[in-house]
Amino acid sequence: MVIVLFSTAGLLVPVKGSSSIGIFPPDSEPYGLSYAEHTQNFWKWLLSVPASDNPIRDTTGDKCTVGQSNTNSSVFYLGEGEGRVERTCTVPAGKGLLIPVMQVEISDKEVPGASVEELSNAAKNDQDSVNSMYLKVDDNEYTYDDLLKYRLPQPTVFQVTFPDNGIFGVMEGGSSTVAADGFYILTEPLTAGNHTVHFRSSLLCTEVGCAEPAFAADVLYNIVAR
Repeated sequence: MVIVLFSTAGLLVPVKGSSSIGIFPPDSEPYGLSYAEHTQNFWKWLLSVPASDNPIRDTTGDKCTVGQSNTNSSVFYLGEGEGRVERTCTVPAGKGLLIPVMQVEISDKEVPGASVEELSNAAKNDQDSVNSMYLKVDDNEYTYDDLLKYRLPQPTVFQVTFPDNGIFGVMEGGSSTVAADGFYILTEPLTAGNHTVHFRSSLLCTEVGCAEPAFAADVLYNIVAR
């Protein structure tokens, strides 16, 4: 476990491995936005990509830039995954990373007729059932206890637009209400060179109405920043 300290820049700076990329504390506003606002932008990006090109189905990293090329965003989004996945991805140096260590969304496209309260409760029940998390960014390791503080204070509700043939079984596109919950990390800007991001998580949900009763992911990113 790496002990962390707050720096004057508001970053969590590891005592060990100080040449590695740091992460922003959960109550900060990295790049001018709150964690909840970054989370909404992450899901608006991910849900807008058709299933055939969606980064969550990518097993190599070939699709990691889909929907992110030629944008002026300060943040580059890493895709979630299920099971063991290793990806290699080229990212513009100077951008921060959003890492979805453990997350969930549920929409009224996936559950037609569901109310905002029902969507929020399903997302909350899902993330209440998380039983493991781990993150390593370059040489810096963060344990389950370190990551617990990075959960959103409450499910965030917002509007997205699905494409036709979207992910999560959404075949007909259009506007949708989404509730998202989970544990998200934002890093400081990437320095040029090679970086690694490795995150693992799992949950086992026994509550009625969970977004997903069981989930486990082990995702390794080999990042080339230039």
